[in-house]
Amino acid sequence: MVGVGYPRIEIDREKLQENARVILDACRKRDINVTGVTKVTCAHPAVARALTAAGFTSLADSRLSNLRRLRRVEPELELMLLRLPPPSRAEEVVRWADISLNSESVTLRALNAAAERAGLVHEVVLMVDLGDLREGMWQDELADVCSGFAGWDHLRVAGVGTNLACYGGVRPSVEKMEDLLACRDIVQEMLNSEIRLVSGGNSANWQLLEDDEMPREVNHLRIGEALILGNESVDRKPIQGMNDDVLTLCCEVVEARNKPSVPVGELGQDAFGNVPEFTDRGWHRRAIVAAGRQDVVPEGLRPEMEGVRILGASSDHMIIDVEDASREVVVGDVLRFTVRGYSCVLAAFTSDYVEKLSV
Repeated sequence: MVGVGYPRIEIDREKLQENARVILDACRKRDINVTGVTKVTCAHPAVARALTAAGFTSLADSRLSNLRRLRRVEPELELMLLRLPPPSRAEEVVRWADISLNSESVTLRALNAAAERAGLVHEVVLMVDLGDLREGMWQDELADVCSGFAGWDHLRVAGVGTNLACYGGVRPSVEKMEDLLACRDIVQEMLNSEIRLVSGGNSANWQLLEDDEMPREVNHLRIGEALILGNESVDRKPIQGMNDDVLTLCCEVVEARNKPSVPVGELGQDAFGNVPEFTDRGWHRRAIVAAGRQDVVPEGLRPEMEGVRILGASSDHMIIDVEDASREVVVGDVLRFTVRGYSCVLAAFTSDYVEKLSV
């Protein structure tokens, strides 16, 4: 393809939209609002447009720079900041995010002051730690935090939320969701008003939803991985009706020749501090493509060509066994890989060396 370089990620907009509609339809049947999370794709405009075309009216990201990009792409969207905001960037937070997730009173105070200077009211979701040990206050700290809102006229509590299966790998459960609803009750009692969102989590909550075990009062989810990869994020099980090949990595072959399957010489550590192990399969046809661990995570790739097998990678090169490939692989060929791993998506979209193309 003239003018398009390699390596590159191809984003299939139609398949992404199909995934988005499956998510939205399933959640609407249960009166759950969904915010589409774009952080793993660095808020790529093609991803944002595909999600909004499918019906998303709320998007979220962890980076303020990505929220700025989203605002330019879709000015009318509700935008949510996922990562806890630092007080030093309160002015940017209230400018680019309609809602932010928070757990610290000092930050809430800074956001209120910034919102007052901007002449607006900023919404916040109070994050509660239900055991995953990432962000969030403990339940018994909620009352103290809520007491500060009596003097914060430019903040509005939109809801309570939690995050599971991210740092600690704690599974979402009916009991965890009921704990979150108890936190909602505390907040509503302290504020003497109802809050509109009980944000139960992310793609890890999908099994609860599918099994119809999500408590009905949990009315909001933040979904990202399921949209892009077509799976839930606890056991990585595929979601029925979803595409698992939204993203394709295309790499150009820069070397193709026969080599032994075991290195020759005394072995030590590789470039990443590992001592690799090899199985002697004799001489095999091998290809090297111009993409390495600085660009992607090879373990998250699935070769499209039958008989092709990824052996490993250095920082700049990925080594491919093409002995049993369905056709001869030569220098200049382009090998295609379905991107299946979350960490692989994250690396590829973050890397400046991987081009991104909407198809």
